Amino acid sequence: MEETKNVLITGAAQGIGAGIAWAYGQAGYHVIAADLEGSRLQATVRGLVAEGFDVSDAFVDVTDVDTLSRQIEEIDQDKPLSTVVASAGVGLEKPFALVTETEFDRIFSVNVKGTYFTMQAAFRCMVNRGSGSIIAIASTSSFAASTGQMSIYDSSKGAVRSLVGAVAKEVALTGIRVNAIAPGTVATQLTRRLATDAQLQDLALNKIPMQRLGEPNEIGQACVFLSSDAASYVCGHTLVVDGGWLT
Repeated sequence: MEETKNVLITGAAQGIGAGIAWAYGQAGYHVIAADLEGSRLQATVRGLVAEGFDVSDAFVDVTDVDTLSRQIEEIDQDKPLSTVVASAGVGLEKPFALVTETEFDRIFSVNVKGTYFTMQAAFRCMVNRGSGSIIAIASTSSFAASTGQMSIYDSSKGAVRSLVGAVAKEVALTGIRVNAIAPGTVATQLTRRLATDAQLQDLALNKIPMQRLGEPNEIGQACVFLSSDAASYVCGHTLVVDGGWLT
């Protein structure tokens, strides 16, 4: 019988992160779902366990680098991680001229710093085993500006895409593959806070060739592919999952 693989997912309490957790659970992984929002994370984990998936939770703040690194090391010692997905992220829609330094620091602290040090801690755990998959969550905004006023979010996701390429090239010979997923517009609570239902419907019908928003589980299934042997020669790539929006 094949040994169960272990995956750690940050930002797993809701939205895309929860969808990623679902997809890995469905694929037979033991899922360590990590997030800062403890009660919401526990509710998500209970739902996944109720579906028959093998899931546990971890309270993690990706901006607290020392604690984050220690936690990932401890998790890895208990359940050696074959995949780590850096999914924790936050958004902000605000005119460029009005963004404050505090808002700038928060977005980059979570989206860039948090991703960087999640990847670093994962690499340190995996390197002695000579194998592993590290996946960051970028965005179509890594390639083209969002339809809304999201300059700070877009620039942070551009940094994630650049980071993945640089790290993948540096560590490729260790046997650890580093890649990213770039979701398009996905049906999440965050998306619905940033746009009305009518705006999202208009976007789907007029901007997305498949004429619908993505589902969090679909982003998760793309992550599972990048973790699999089917993607054994995929390294440093940002896989766009957007219903054709960028085409």
